[in-house]
Amino acid sequence: MKQFTRTYTDDDGTTYIWKYDLDKFSRGPIETTVNYSKESLSEGGKTKNNKIDQKYLNPANGKYVGYGRAKSLGLI
Repeated sequence: MKQFTRTYTDDDGTTYIWKYDLDKFSRGPIETTVNYSKESLSEGGKTKNNKIDQKYLNPANGKYVGYGRAKSLGLI
């Protein structure tokens, strides 16, 4: 069993998916995916309180971007 996936869920419903392939990299996951729940997002698509750590939902592509990129795109 050299390839496997682990899924973790936070109390707020955010899901983390870690994909492993021990043939490619034996010391950790080769891919991680975070699926934010609607409950974990506050108003404006923010995920955290600290301005540096905030992530904003870009409606053009459905991905999360950092504060600086969100400001340059005019999301905030």
